Amino acid sequence: MAGPSHIARENPADENSKSVESLLADLTAYKNRNGGVWGRGELHVFRNLKAADNAIGFTNSTGSFGADTFTSLVVDSLFVGETDNIGNPVTPEEKAYGRSLPKRLIPDFPIRAYEYYDYRHDVVNTTFVNFQDNNQRGSGALSWLLFTGAGVTTENTVKSAKYINAKPVYFPKIDSRFDSDNRGGSAYRTAAIHDLDGSTTGIPDSYVLIHDGENDSVATDDTCEIHPTWNASVCKGDIGRIQFSIRRAGATRGAGLALKDVPLQSAGPARAAGPARAAAPEKPITLSRNGKDFKITANQSTVRAGTEIRVKTERPEVAISLSEMAKDSWVVFELPGFANATSGKQQDSIDALRKATETSYFNGPDAVWVKLVIPTAPKGIGIDQFGPLDTQTSITVRR
Repeated sequence: MAGPSHIARENPADENSKSVESLLADLTAYKNRNGGVWGRGELHVFRNLKAADNAIGFTNSTGSFGADTFTSLVVDSLFVGETDNIGNPVTPEEKAYGRSLPKRLIPDFPIRAYEYYDYRHDVVNTTFVNFQDNNQRGSGALSWLLFTGAGVTTENTVKSAKYINAKPVYFPKIDSRFDSDNRGGSAYRTAAIHDLDGSTTGIPDSYVLIHDGENDSVATDDTCEIHPTWNASVCKGDIGRIQFSIRRAGATRGAGLALKDVPLQSAGPARAAGPARAAAPEKPITLSRNGKDFKITANQSTVRAGTEIRVKTERPEVAISLSEMAKDSWVVFELPGFANATSGKQQDSIDALRKATETSYFNGPDAVWVKLVIPTAPKGIGIDQFGPLDTQTSITVRR
């Protein structure tokens, strides 16, 4: 488990027994300068939560790194950004604003109702009131922990949400003054929210993706709706995750998953003791789609099924894996300057590759083309049980 956390067990005397839900009902969180609720654990159900006048209404973190079906569920609840109680304005900024601010030393801190965080979180039948931008600060109802580098998923969901004088979503631009996570924002740059019924975006079964001009998702194109004040796009289709590393295949549930893609050094002759030398940084990867380049941070990105993407890099070898996608979903990648793939079925033409129904590759004259196809999930494992550290299909290409 990660730090102080709460995971209820079917048998409290046996920490390996089945996890069970914990109900936290009728909690009120009012005028907190940071978070109204900060939780850690699994299967936490918050019902009839009321949060108002907080810098952040709610954040919950995993305690078992994906070993359970969900981390938190907020249901039948209410979040209010600013009430009629103006508090006690003290600083010049507060007096000019006409009410106290939750973070006096950061008067432009963006207030938000709900922060998604690592692993699976769901919001159901919840109302958000008074989350609008103004000249003092930005604001929004749904957001992400600023600026997380922890294990995110595309399957954090919202449904049956209601917004009253509230901007539904806000992904603040990365600003070290606002940072809560101190991990460089590598995961935040791939933020996503799955709107199941369209109550947040107006588009059922859509995904809200970060789109702030610097960290735009390669999944976003001219079929998506752009919301500049949200710093987000809204896209249809099967949105999953791409990793430029090979993770353990299948649904890798259990503690310690964050270590699964740590590269292993090859065995070799022992070296004489001497000063430790830092590993050379990996060459960057840039994805290109429809004439636009997208930068990749920490070897990960959101991706949309049915798209073709060019991978530009000087690395001698590139591993590509997909996760959190539906059976038979596929993505095609072109890798200029590469010569071969180490797995998959070889195809004899680009047309044959595009028609392939299994993970395949084609050696072109100037590039290797690969098509990653999501196979049938193993028996007993549903698509929603694949998490951010799981691999459903992968391939490695070399120069």
